[in-house]
Amino acid sequence: MSDVWELAAYIESNPDDHQQRWRLAKKLYAEHEYLLALENLQVLNKEWTPKMNVQRYLAATYYRLGRYTEAEEHLLKTIQQWPDEVGPCEQLAHVYQVDGRTKDALDTWRRVLRISPEHTVAKRAVKTLESEIEKKESGKQIKISGIFQPELSPEQEEELLVTGIICPRCGAQNSDEFETCWQCNAALRKQSPSFLNAPPLEAHGKYLLRPETMTTLALIVIGILLAASLAFGYGLVKTYMNAVEAPLLTTGDIWDRILVPGRVATGAIMFLFWPFAIMLSLKLFRVKYVPPAILVYISGFLIGALVLVMLLLPLPFPFLAFAASLLLSLLIVVFTFKTDVRLAPAVWIVQFIMVWVLGAVSFWVVECRRHGEWINPLVELPAVRAAVSGSRALPDSVPARFPADTTPVRQKIKWNSSGSTWLDIQASEVVFTVRPESAAPGLRFQVYYDGDLKYHEELQGNQPSSIYYPVIPGLVYEVVIQSSEPVALNATVQSLLPHEFQE
Repeated sequence: MSDVWELAAYIESNPDDHQQRWRLAKKLYAEHEYLLALENLQVLNKEWTPKMNVQRYLAATYYRLGRYTEAEEHLLKTIQQWPDEVGPCEQLAHVYQVDGRTKDALDTWRRVLRISPEHTVAKRAVKTLESEIEKKESGKQIKISGIFQPELSPEQEEELLVTGIICPRCGAQNSDEFETCWQCNAALRKQSPSFLNAPPLEAHGKYLLRPETMTTLALIVIGILLAASLAFGYGLVKTYMNAVEAPLLTTGDIWDRILVPGRVATGAIMFLFWPFAIMLSLKLFRVKYVPPAILVYISGFLIGALVLVMLLLPLPFPFLAFAASLLLSLLIVVFTFKTDVRLAPAVWIVQFIMVWVLGAVSFWVVECRRHGEWINPLVELPAVRAAVSGSRALPDSVPARFPADTTPVRQKIKWNSSGSTWLDIQASEVVFTVRPESAAPGLRFQVYYDGDLKYHEELQGNQPSSIYYPVIPGLVYEVVIQSSEPVALNATVQSLLPHEFQE
């Protein structure tokens, strides 16, 4: 579209060059820049020698903007000025039909037949509309999907060939200068396959940013977000693999280590599914003017990439991903897609819910698989939330020193539940640390439950030792530290789960 913007710049400097303004208006219309095309066509309509094709383009632009009343009024004036021309009459008939004025459409098609009795399109339209009106008056309801078949054979195209170009999709007649159908916007001539043929954004005002520039910027941002996601994801997975057996000592460890597989899988699935969710929403609500597919894909991947990178960042960024994607998807649906104001809220909410529900299900499936058993999200989510936030949240673990400081040490300890069965299992590993103050020959560490020996380890009597041991909340364990002869030591226990020493 670089030639469009160069031509626009030329017109700004030479506003009286109507021939070049006419070229610009046609190019803007072909590039879906209807507001800008309308601005230039209105200037031509006021200041230039009256030309029928300018009037038809102006009416078609009103039509593309959904301003049917203005399109009808303008076409009526055009027909008064050129009463023997078929094109404006046929165009007016289409506008009447879309506006629900079936009888007016029928009268206009009949006028076309009076001008051109062999007009095949008009014959079919009259027949279809007469049948529709007859059935409505008789109380029967029928569904009309269109006057013309959506796909025409070469023989049918030849049969419909009249002055100008007939759209192969909807059958509307177009002037020879039209490159896309004024009614359905289908290509009338083959174009090289490129998304630049249908730019992603409409420019408003005085040519702010070029559509291809916006597309390029969006692709660059997506690339940056994906590169950041790969970097953060690699770091998280590496940490997860190296520390998977280490005990949880802080509530932050839950997010930073335990939930890494679920975060990565959820972010990736949401990134891949978001464009399809937008497209499904547009089709579900039968949005009349669906934006180009490339625009939908770029917009969806942009939202998905933002969510992916935020899910891989430390807290609180993952919680902000919900709000950020909610706002960004709203801006895209309303301002980028130009969705009808009556349908925009529904399209926005439905696509958003679809993606986040899929993301939540993906996270739950991955965590159930990693956990090895069924997790009830209705029970566990409130319990985990209470355990990590609020007034009843678990404090980060700190070393708790045993009351006795000389061997032999015998200490009973009871661990309490966090309130979540899932979190109890994740945080079941505790750390015992034994630091002898002098050489302690025959130093050993033991754990008993209900009088039975559950764990035994011979320790180095001249250096600190750390022992990881899994506990079950609600049970009372007895920790025994012995040596061949009495020795002073410092023994501590560290656990995210609440615990208490017992006499």
